[in-house]
Amino acid sequence: MTTKLTQAAAAKLAETSPPGSIFYDDEVSGLRMVVGAKSSSWKLIGRINDGSGLYVTLTIGRVQEMSLKTARLKAIEYRQALARGDDPRRPKAAVPTVQQALDRYIAANQGNLQKATLEDYRRHIEGPMKSLLKLPMSSIDRALCRNMHEKLTAARGPYAANTSLRMLRLLYNDVMRDHDLPPNPVSLAVRFNKEESRDWAIPAEDMPRMWQALDKLEDQIARGCWMLMIFTGLRSANARSARWDWLDADGVLTVPRTKAGRVFKCPLPRFLLQELEALRAHTRPFASPFMFPAKTTRTGHISVLRSDRGFPYQPHALRHSYRGHALEAGIDFQTVVYLMDHTAPHVSFRYVTRANLTGHLRQAQEIVADRILSFRGKPLPL
Repeated sequence: MTTKLTQAAAAKLAETSPPGSIFYDDEVSGLRMVVGAKSSSWKLIGRINDGSGLYVTLTIGRVQEMSLKTARLKAIEYRQALARGDDPRRPKAAVPTVQQALDRYIAANQGNLQKATLEDYRRHIEGPMKSLLKLPMSSIDRALCRNMHEKLTAARGPYAANTSLRMLRLLYNDVMRDHDLPPNPVSLAVRFNKEESRDWAIPAEDMPRMWQALDKLEDQIARGCWMLMIFTGLRSANARSARWDWLDADGVLTVPRTKAGRVFKCPLPRFLLQELEALRAHTRPFASPFMFPAKTTRTGHISVLRSDRGFPYQPHALRHSYRGHALEAGIDFQTVVYLMDHTAPHVSFRYVTRANLTGHLRQAQEIVADRILSFRGKPLPL
């Protein structure tokens, strides 16, 4: 039974009614005044419109501190929230801005991805998309994504535009794990620019020239690092930071953490092991744990390999070249995937333990090394 409540009537009932008394408001459905032993409260009972059929009790405020008018307005607000399927007891967290989403993603992946990779992610968002950083992710729509992609394509080029929008797509998907957002607008609106794979590899006809440049290199430490990349396809960062304690007695180099965030065991071919032993003797006066020490760098090892210092090739060109030589030498594609620390493309290979393939991978390395060495000493092409 409802009660025609007024401000004066509510105050009197709160003072004179026994604890446990309940008075239902005749104006706002579900609103009631509950008398307690020490104070009385405005409460609302309603059902959340989310398909669960769940009834909830919401405390609006104390009768002594909140007027009837305010309680009714608040009750109506709560009823509207319940009708939307929201639970006022658990207010939704604010949707993060693009900057906040980026910061959270990077913080969450500190242990999964390399620092340089995360820095690249930040660079591809904070620079090109500076104008979006303060926008909530819920404000990112299809028109905005399409216009941003067209703008970046004109200003920074097709590859850079694609990379930045892919990063925005990744952040949007990450935020969708915690917030109810519309379908990803990048996926719906952006037609990515056509990309062609860059031909970084050193062609076979240029391999004698590569060997000539390498054998003439006076800096033995840099030469050793180039050698490691040529014969293994290791990424530059992993090669430059290699330590002697990574190399075991069986000639297996264990990289504790690669770009993929995992341990990588790489058996080295005999020729390379001989070269590294000669380098170890050469660098012994440095008393450094690093294979390729440097006295002038903060890290204590080679920090950069410059193509203008006697060896006119880029580190990544050697990685691409290694893959090409491995395939030319007849190594099957899946073995090449393991040798280069790429992610296996088929689910079945997730259950293959790399450590158990050491013998097979070592044999493959020797075959690839023989092919690379076959170009040494050949006459230069005209």
